[in-house]
Amino acid sequence: MPVPLSAAICESALRLYSHVAPTERGGYRLARFARALRPRGSWASTFRTPDGLVFDLDLATYPDCCMAYGLYELDTARLIKKLLRPGDHFVDGGANIGYFTLLAARCVGPTGRVDAFEPEPHNRARLEKNIERNGLIGRVTVHSVALSDQAGETTIYLPAGGEANHGCASMYHRDAPVAGQTAVPAARMDRVLAGTSPTLIKLDVEGAEPLAVSGMTGLLQGSSPPRVIAEYNPIQSTVAGFAAWEFVERLLAAQPRYRVYQIAWRLRRLEPIPQALARLRQCNLLFDVE
Repeated sequence: MPVPLSAAICESALRLYSHVAPTERGGYRLARFARALRPRGSWASTFRTPDGLVFDLDLATYPDCCMAYGLYELDTARLIKKLLRPGDHFVDGGANIGYFTLLAARCVGPTGRVDAFEPEPHNRARLEKNIERNGLIGRVTVHSVALSDQAGETTIYLPAGGEANHGCASMYHRDAPVAGQTAVPAARMDRVLAGTSPTLIKLDVEGAEPLAVSGMTGLLQGSSPPRVIAEYNPIQSTVAGFAAWEFVERLLAAQPRYRVYQIAWRLRRLEPIPQALARLRQCNLLFDVE
């Protein structure tokens, strides 16, 4: 379906804005304004992001709506681009459809390496398609396992209705509608990636962060530990039965040299822990050594 000229102009302006926006705040509101200019029948389409990556997205869904215009978790995306260099090794724990996977693959270049963990079958199929269509097959390895503290099997639930979206697939769910569930293998990250030294690990596993951290301690305890970006999500942590800062305490126990920062328009160091975390809502955190 053809896109009206007004929509095309607005979308071009929004993609340019993504390069100069001071912060990600307000990005979803702007993305919804842009999509409203499109006919509803053209919301599901192929989009090229401001970073030149091609995705099949549906503007009716978050996070697709923000991804299309380069506004999805903009502060975190900028930090990833700042931290990664050609030849680096990036690990995407909870890769979903590959927004950060592909961004990192561009950053590390043909001499670098990306390992993407995505156990949910539908998300993984989209991830693999996006890797292929962007010519990054040789640079990205996809692992169809859920990250945990031990090898075995677990169940991934895809919630339905309300604010649920494909990024909410999780090992945990409340008494709420479920769009689907599937049994998947679970594994420790440090066993899957034994013998490697990641530069940067991104962790977003919808409440299972404490288990994932306990399963990656072998990668954290060396003399040059990786930087870690992880989602702090008090609501999903409660659903999973963990305190919101449990995974933070496990990270600091595994690598006491880490300092914790909130990712926003600038990095803000958080201390003391957990008092500083108790004041936060959902956000991404950076763990880095001094």
